[in-house]
Amino acid sequence: MVLDKEQIQKQAKQILDKFAFALEKVEKDITEESYVDRDEFERVEGKGIAGCEDNNFKQKFLKNAPQHDDDFIIAEKGSWK
Repeated sequence: MVLDKEQIQKQAKQILDKFAFALEKVEKDITEESYVDRDEFERVEGKGIAGCEDNNFKQKFLKNAPQHDDDFIIAEKGSWK
């Protein structure tokens, strides 16, 4: 059975609509105790893993980017759309 693109999109929409409808029936249990209380709010930054010091990291990172200059990656906001 070969499905074309429109049939697949229609089936996917039906599945998502059915799931959204089922989620609407789930009761929300929101209380004052529905959060996590921690002793420390932020983690303490360390020096990293030993042996991972790479003096050429920045150059390797920039080389991997499609567009870059000496210090920055050049990207257009929303260009992935």
